[in-house]
Amino acid sequence: QTSFLGNVPLSPFSASSVDSSLQTWSITPRLSIKNDLFGLKSNILTGIDYYDVSYNSNRSRYLSDPAIHAYNAGQQSLAAYWQHTVGILPTTDVSYGGRIENTRTQATDKLNPLAPNYFGDLQANPLDQNQTNHALHVGIEHRFNDTFAVFGRAARAFRLPNVDERIGASPFGAVGTFDIKTQTSYDVEGGVRIHHGPLDIQASYYDMHLKNELHFDPVAFLDYNLDPTHRYGVETSASLRINDSLRLKGGFAYTRAVFEEGPFRGNDVPLVSRLSGSAGVSWNVWQKYLVLDATVRAWSARRMDNDQA
Repeated sequence: QTSFLGNVPLSPFSASSVDSSLQTWSITPRLSIKNDLFGLKSNILTGIDYYDVSYNSNRSRYLSDPAIHAYNAGQQSLAAYWQHTVGILPTTDVSYGGRIENTRTQATDKLNPLAPNYFGDLQANPLDQNQTNHALHVGIEHRFNDTFAVFGRAARAFRLPNVDERIGASPFGAVGTFDIKTQTSYDVEGGVRIHHGPLDIQASYYDMHLKNELHFDPVAFLDYNLDPTHRYGVETSASLRINDSLRLKGGFAYTRAVFEEGPFRGNDVPLVSRLSGSAGVSWNVWQKYLVLDATVRAWSARRMDNDQA
């Protein structure tokens, strides 16, 4: 269980202190099967995930005051997944898999207009929602030799809004809603891997289309869904083993993130730099009891947070 106290500027007139607790229970059994299947090398990973989340948040002007808003939310999810990698040839692996998840979310807002410093806030409508989402994946890797390999994959993914994001979907001065939408995406990726002695390099191109991307507005202190966005780019990483104790590593990425639809169509998504990179070193100082890792990261210019326009 995690609980936290703090003063945060939720609105300029009303609640600016928060006393919240979040409790999560989970049961996640899984099964790994590594046996040949019809004479082919096979690796199966399957399992079930159950999560039960409870969230309570009292919000007032000062922590010592009675709550103006008392939020209570719960989210229960049950999911099953399957991932299978099979070697159709000694040099070629194919993988496929999926996940199906059912989620029920309940949320309420108890408003106390008699609390000190109440300034016209409105009570959010309650939510009792049940939804089912799915994810899919298919991929292939082919090794031409011990040095050079190519890979590709395609996937559908989703991300559920958590209970805190649902609470944050209520704007000041309007009837709130906890009904923020689930983020979904379709993406493809292809690339190469190079292994030559102490040198390892991986480079790939990816293309991702997202709907209802979850976004936090730091000006209005509001969580909401963005218009459809498109993210694509190139990523490269490399490592060089100098000796058994010293390894150099680095990476470079070119990234584009733009709005595909809506009033900001064609504009950059804020906080995404087109160019980024890193360089680092890992030094096993003494028998892995003492290891030094150091990394330097750099980014090019990016739009300010919330500057969609």
